[in-house]
Amino acid sequence: MQISKFGIVNAEDVISAYEDVIGMKLPEQMILFIKKYNGGETPNTSFKCGQTSSDIKGFYGLGSVRFSLDKIKPFECNEKKYLPVALDSFGNDVVIDLQTGKVAFLDHETGSITVLCEDLKSFINICDSEPVSNGAVKSVEQRERELTERGRGNIITDALRDMWRVEIAKYGAMDLENVSI
Repeated sequence: MQISKFGIVNAEDVISAYEDVIGMKLPEQMILFIKKYNGGETPNTSFKCGQTSSDIKGFYGLGSVRFSLDKIKPFECNEKKYLPVALDSFGNDVVIDLQTGKVAFLDHETGSITVLCEDLKSFINICDSEPVSNGAVKSVEQRERELTERGRGNIITDALRDMWRVEIAKYGAMDLENVSI
């Protein structure tokens, strides 16, 4: 799996402060993941485990990051405490059991929790990232030229250019690396 990590400074202090807020210790693999990546965006990433499959939009981190755990507290279900660790583009969360470290999928529509893996490392290993297309970072000018050469220059609008700029800004700024904990 590939991630464009959020990064963190003073990881020990931030993790300790978060553990104080939630009143629980994070599983060791979650601590290692936060220290190394502090969450991040995971473009073109998905997983399949049994009958459960989805994409992974990103992993939560601590502090001023796009997907922040700072406002998220653990929740209880069936006498177990869970904490979201990742999210998909449909509003569902991948959660971790704070007692056992098992990773599960929380379906927001049904409220069901399905265990996926024994730990965070195993979950990361079942996630697969497809490469980001080279086209996603081509300049506006390159895109215009290519469409015009294909006889499709008539579809170019200011709205399309704006959409391209957003895509270029998003993917051009990503520094993807393979996740290992």
